[in-house]
Amino acid sequence: MKPRVSPAELMTFLAQMKGKPAWQALRDAEIARGYQHVPVGSVAWLPLNDWHERDCVSLDGNEVRLIAIAARRPRRGSLRRLLAAIDAAGLKPVIVAPMGVMPAILARWGWEKTEIGSTFADYEDQWRPAGRTEAHTAAAGAGGPILPPEAAARPDGPDSRESGGNDG
Repeated sequence: MKPRVSPAELMTFLAQMKGKPAWQALRDAEIARGYQHVPVGSVAWLPLNDWHERDCVSLDGNEVRLIAIAARRPRRGSLRRLLAAIDAAGLKPVIVAPMGVMPAILARWGWEKTEIGSTFADYEDQWRPAGRTEAHTAAAGAGGPILPPEAAARPDGPDSRESGGNDG
């Protein structure tokens, strides 16, 4: 359950931002929590040609924390390629606090949501592939579906080229 935000917690958060852009505040928060910031373009699995320099990605051991990312060319397979490359590097993806339609897409892909923390400062919803990552990313490297064929074939599914795909 998402925690209620007290006025004091909100004021503390705003003070921590100190006029910073949101992307910088997110990076700083990740580093303050002990995660390793991964600059876009610094590793093969996070190429600058797919992602923006200001995107927020971090490492927690062998987990890649996708905090705030936006594809340079939405609906062209960037997220599928990223997930496949993370898997190929022997790492595991976790999408933190997805927004908009992304939670519905992740649920459709069979990802599982875990809520952690109990305060505004430490709460996050984290989404991970159910079971082994390869089942969700292996076909993506070849431009294939992340879902099983029967699910991916739906006209409104995340792999539908008719809908333009929904993978960011």
